[in-house]
Amino acid sequence: MTPNVPMPDPSDRDAVLRWMKQIRDSHPHEMREYPATPEEFAAVQRRRLLQAAGADVREDDRRRIDVALTGSVTVDHVVGLATLGPFLTNFQESVSAVAQALSGRPTNSAAIPREIRDATVLSAAAIFPSSFGLTIFGPPVEPETESAGVSRVILDEAVEKLLAIIDISEGGDLTDELLTEQLVPLGPRSIKHIRALTAGLDGAGVGVRVSWHVPGTRVRRSVWTGPGVQRVRFLCEHSEFDEVETIPVTGLLVSASSLRGRIEIRTDSGDVIQAVTGDELTAQLGRYFDKRVTADVEVTSVTFAGGREHRIHSVQELRLA
Repeated sequence: MTPNVPMPDPSDRDAVLRWMKQIRDSHPHEMREYPATPEEFAAVQRRRLLQAAGADVREDDRRRIDVALTGSVTVDHVVGLATLGPFLTNFQESVSAVAQALSGRPTNSAAIPREIRDATVLSAAAIFPSSFGLTIFGPPVEPETESAGVSRVILDEAVEKLLAIIDISEGGDLTDELLTEQLVPLGPRSIKHIRALTAGLDGAGVGVRVSWHVPGTRVRRSVWTGPGVQRVRFLCEHSEFDEVETIPVTGLLVSASSLRGRIEIRTDSGDVIQAVTGDELTAQLGRYFDKRVTADVEVTSVTFAGGREHRIHSVQELRLA
């Protein structure tokens, strides 16, 4: 039986965490999972309320992002609309732009296709205990359904990419190489929206705590603090993209990683070209390993502050030479 422990003030996150731990500890032998965070507790309570009212609870099967804005501006559990509005808009635009970049060729100004917009549309649904928190749901997803050839799980890929950028910016490696590898292939449109997202957060002195929920998988959590936000903002604001150039590269495929989606080709002149591969090509790398190949490689050059140049090579097509 659950102990009769009064529920604390929902705005006191630490008190809510202690209260939930007390409940979990009172059932040490039960296999049932109990919520570990105020966000998960809010989801459980919401589901129970909907069930009690006889309402549709299918929203629990949707992708969910719990977002908590942190920082001094949220000390009273409120945040100005001038901060919240741009954050939500820039977050949505960043997800959609990244999804387009991951599903095809990144563009500078052409409209994002409607099917990608529909597959990544987000909706704010509820508030949970935090400095200032809200729950964001992805669109309803039917199993194995696709719209105009674009799978709905493109939302998963886009959110995972943004979380990877957050995690790397918060890591101990202070160089920008890893961040560059994540950002540059996304193209100028994605960089523009991520720049706007980070500028809004940095300007308002706001950090972000994110929990990403996909049914059937473990919850992924990321925390974006001021220094991490500033790193990404600086990189986006001081990056100059040159025109993309596609070149043929012929040589021996000496390395192929289906896990990382990367290959190395040793050319006839002895140079080694490292390049990333898309998902479709990555699945076929085994048939080309240790063979002479010709690759159509898209080269993107980015110049950073101070004049340092970084090049990203992306394989568009690979065939036996």
